[in-house]
Amino acid sequence: MIFEYFYKRPYLLYSIIVGFFVMGIIGLIKLPKNLFPDSNPPKIVVITKVPGATAKVVASTVSKPIEEELSRLGLVTDVSSVNVPNLSIVSAEFGYKKGLNAAAVDVANALNVAKAKMPKDLTPAIYEAGDFTLPVDIISLSPKNNSINLSEIRKIADSFIKPHLLSNKNIGNVEVFGGYQSSINIEIDPFKAKKYNIDFDTIIKVIMAQNKDIPVGFVKGKNSFFTVTIYGEKDNILNLENLLIKPNIRLKDVADIKWSYQKRTSGYIGNGKNAIALSIQRSPNGSVLDVSKSARAEMAKLQKLYPNIKFEISDTQRDLIEQANTNMLEALRDAVIYTLLVIMVFLGNFRAIIAAGLSIPMVFFITIAIIWLMGGELNIVIYTAIILALGMLTDDAVVVLENIERHLNQTKENLQTAIKNGTKEVLSPVFAGTLATIAILFPLMFVGGFPQKIFKPLIETLIIALLVSYFLSITFIPLLSSYLYKNGTGKTKIEEAFEWFYQNTIGRLVKPYEGVLKFSNPKSWTKIPRRVFLTMGVIAFLIFSLKNVMPTIGKDAMPPMDTGIIKAQIAFSANENVDTAEKKLTPFLKWLDNQPWVVRSSIAFGSEAGVLSLGSGNLPTEATITINAVNRFDRKKTLWELEDIIRNKLSKLEGLKQNDVFDFGATALSSIKATVDTRITSPNLDGMSKYSKKVEEEMKKVKGFTSVSTSWDKDFTEYIIDVDRNKALQYGITPINIAMQLPIKGEVVSLNANLASMNTQYIRLYLKDRFTKNLETLKLFPISTKFGDIPLSQIATIKKDLTYSKIERDNMQYSLDVNGYRAKRPVTHLTEDTIKEIEKVKESGFNLTQTGDYAQIQDSFQRMIKAIALGIVILIMSLIAIYKSIRMSFIMILVLPLSMIGAAWGMLIFNKPSCMPSLLGILLLFGIIIKNAVLLIDFYQEYRKDDTPFNSAIKSVTVRFRPVMMTAFGTIAGMVPIALEQAIGLERLSPLADVAVGGLLIGTLLTLIYIPMYAYIFDGEK
Repeated sequence: MIFEYFYKRPYLLYSIIVGFFVMGIIGLIKLPKNLFPDSNPPKIVVITKVPGATAKVVASTVSKPIEEELSRLGLVTDVSSVNVPNLSIVSAEFGYKKGLNAAAVDVANALNVAKAKMPKDLTPAIYEAGDFTLPVDIISLSPKNNSINLSEIRKIADSFIKPHLLSNKNIGNVEVFGGYQSSINIEIDPFKAKKYNIDFDTIIKVIMAQNKDIPVGFVKGKNSFFTVTIYGEKDNILNLENLLIKPNIRLKDVADIKWSYQKRTSGYIGNGKNAIALSIQRSPNGSVLDVSKSARAEMAKLQKLYPNIKFEISDTQRDLIEQANTNMLEALRDAVIYTLLVIMVFLGNFRAIIAAGLSIPMVFFITIAIIWLMGGELNIVIYTAIILALGMLTDDAVVVLENIERHLNQTKENLQTAIKNGTKEVLSPVFAGTLATIAILFPLMFVGGFPQKIFKPLIETLIIALLVSYFLSITFIPLLSSYLYKNGTGKTKIEEAFEWFYQNTIGRLVKPYEGVLKFSNPKSWTKIPRRVFLTMGVIAFLIFSLKNVMPTIGKDAMPPMDTGIIKAQIAFSANENVDTAEKKLTPFLKWLDNQPWVVRSSIAFGSEAGVLSLGSGNLPTEATITINAVNRFDRKKTLWELEDIIRNKLSKLEGLKQNDVFDFGATALSSIKATVDTRITSPNLDGMSKYSKKVEEEMKKVKGFTSVSTSWDKDFTEYIIDVDRNKALQYGITPINIAMQLPIKGEVVSLNANLASMNTQYIRLYLKDRFTKNLETLKLFPISTKFGDIPLSQIATIKKDLTYSKIERDNMQYSLDVNGYRAKRPVTHLTEDTIKEIEKVKESGFNLTQTGDYAQIQDSFQRMIKAIALGIVILIMSLIAIYKSIRMSFIMILVLPLSMIGAAWGMLIFNKPSCMPSLLGILLLFGIIIKNAVLLIDFYQEYRKDDTPFNSAIKSVTVRFRPVMMTAFGTIAGMVPIALEQAIGLERLSPLADVAVGGLLIGTLLTLIYIPMYAYIFDGEK
């Protein structure tokens, strides 16, 4: 037996406790610290550059073949793509059972098959994505003075700063973003080229002959796509100028060559200044704080190396996580104080305070030590689990101590005998209570999907804490008792004052409970009607509560939280460029810079191939804005009030087409695009954009949306060159000959590089600006024929039309999302109202599905309800095994549904929706209620040996009233910091405490009535 073994070997026990205590302190310092556990499923992204291709061409010729192969992979749950001009981004999401590396290998193998169906010379790149993709820090690089510009900073960032940062072993990855990629620009004058009878194909071939590497690239002109991107292997502009195109004709004779930067398709603004961004990322399962500390240490070194560059942090997770960890430790401190105060009020016993006061830090540090040894991490979920365990773990210690004291006072045994007998007497109920709590929580660790991923660490921590608590209560507390009671059980005046207070307040409630039990057992024919009244009355109230309260509060996957981080997705006309979009945003930036609640801001325009953490899939005129505000404890306005202000300011910007402002973590998973996402899917592209506008208008009628927008549109201007075949043939050329002479494909030639200095220099080929300004200049473009040069307009008509700026696909069909963003209204209310509204505009050929948080709610709730049901089954089996009584086991279980009355009203009073944390709260509530029920039944059976069933029921209530109430209120006290959301991010988990607090208040009161009542009613022994 554990108790006897360690009671005889106290120094072994002390050594074990001290050893784990020290390891716990080390673990608290060393453990990786994050906000929440990594919860996003494995995701692989395939990015392919397709120079010169429209979004429609990219989708049909590149993304579709890749999607077909990825959809065949095992454990793949979703395959989608974002297609923009010149770029294909295909994402494959896998089930949690699939490892990230295994998923990447499968995707690589699938791509080998897909390449046979794709255009030649394309090189898809594979990237792993997940929670670790989110930037830990974004370092903004901007010029301190006029001695350096952004294109030069970009060059330094790519060639020197990024490799320097990656040399630090703690940093997982670094992505450089912000445009201004350096290049040698060759601006060709087509008239000079024609004068020397030189076509573009000749120029490209000459440069390719001089160079080896042929990477993919693309350049956007000011108004249209008119450029050829080429690269080189020499860094010397003079060499390029003197490159012989034909005998005695050099490149400089037909073109201007200069060192500049690519026409931008991306841009970055950090803290209000145009800049180059360095996105610092952690490796999978890495620590945010460790990575941030390493990155900032390296940043300090880099500032000395590059004094003309200003290094600033423009976005970070670090402040949020440090604030949350500090808040959680403060919440833990407060929970301990509240719990000890409750113990003092109920017991009036300094010895119990000492026992609990020593047990709590021991359990805390031993639990941390075990988590550290198991390779875990610290986050809000882990801290919450430890706080939740406080009430339960103090109960174990106090139950043992109280029973030892009872033996000393009532049986007059000597101290050692009282310690042994008193401890042995409660070994069984304490073990049964601990086992019952673990049994009902255990199934949640294996439900699969998102609930398992997010809550498994919490359940594991709770189980560890409960087992540690049980171990200490039957080993350390008995040894401690020999010191606490060596001078007897006498009480001080302060303890007597607390005892008087309890007996004259809470203690008086024992009589009403005895009265209810006596009411249920009169010596007359009214016995059965009274019992039916008590039973049916509480069942009716349960049904009323569930039927009326639950629909009112609605459902969320995870409730909104005020992290102080505001996100915005904005868009200007797709026909503009990065420069004009940045200028239009200037008034907002000036206003933002003057707001006292703003700490930092990060704005990313457009996309860059290979960069996932910033702007992935954005068009050049689309921007993702991140604003870090002062934490909610130090500002007056809530996050949602600030969002309204920002949304209003953005709406005043000229030409703004999209204005979605929402909170960081607005959806349960980052892969979910919006709170409410009505996805339109169709095998045909035509008509989707037009139909989405109808759906958008209907969704705007739904109460609770702050904004509604579509994910893409048919709004991009393109030039259509309609060649007159007859006229072309008269000049001896074909449409293909004409297309070959127009530098609009984005053909790649070569790359200049000095490998010794890593000074890679791209070479890009452009038409002179006067030929790319507008439609009329394009008409004058000279086309070579066997009869001489003629203007393009001679054989073709050129007109403007609208095409797709972006196209998305999902599960092998074209998809368009109509996204609705909210402040706080529950997801189910929003989604149900949305479904009613869009029903009015349903059309054949288009399929409508809800893929936002609603889909996650449906899946997660099914999984968690199954876990609750399985937990109850396991609990019944455990109780039957322990008590060898089916009847008594079911009596203990019957009270569990009654606690749902308090749970429902608790959520309503705290204004919280039903959500995954609240379902977890129900499991936890059941665990605590069953623990009290176990102790009541255990004492009932003990008294039943010598007395009648009814008298035994009365005695069990009288004796166990105080510890049962103390356990309930001690647990509630421990949960107060969670319910009051005393830490950043606790809004996510506070429904757990709201449910438990409400359920414990009502459930404990009902437990003390119905458990003893049904125990004596259904007692089969006479």
